[in-house]
Amino acid sequence: MTSKKPIRYFLSILIILIIGLLSNYTVINTDVSDFPIFSLISLFTYFGVLIGFSITIYTFGLSMCNDIKKNIQEIESLSQSTKEILFKKLIRGFKEIKQDIWLIFFAIIMIVIVAILSEIENPFGWEIEKFRLPETVNLSLFIISTIAMFDIMKTLFNLSEINLELLKIKKNHE
Repeated sequence: MTSKKPIRYFLSILIILIIGLLSNYTVINTDVSDFPIFSLISLFTYFGVLIGFSITIYTFGLSMCNDIKKNIQEIESLSQSTKEILFKKLIRGFKEIKQDIWLIFFAIIMIVIVAILSEIENPFGWEIEKFRLPETVNLSLFIISTIAMFDIMKTLFNLSEINLELLKIKKNHE
């Protein structure tokens, strides 16, 4: 069995690069970076709310995890291999949520770094202002973090649906 991790990492990097390029194109050709939501204070607030919300969702999901695990174990009609597959999906779901939370956390750190760097005079004298890199990074991080939050919610909803299906199966076999 070959590992799918290199392909996932490659696709993740490719998606981030595409978002970065599209963000740069948008920033250069529109006034999107002048929208109030992209001010430094607004971005800190947005990412702070996202990280708080995502950690709350993760905690809620962890409490649901024991129920799902218990329901999988109690359904005798499920084969051992099916139970193992469900356990692996459960673990993968929470691993995905954790990765998304870390991504949002690193976005906060990147916003701080970009804010500091954008205030420092360019020591090399490079003419890079036309690329509008701080605005591009802010828009890219906004989009990526919003996608991460969507992924967290989608994963939790999927885990909730699995739990509901397990409860139905359990009820039908009682």
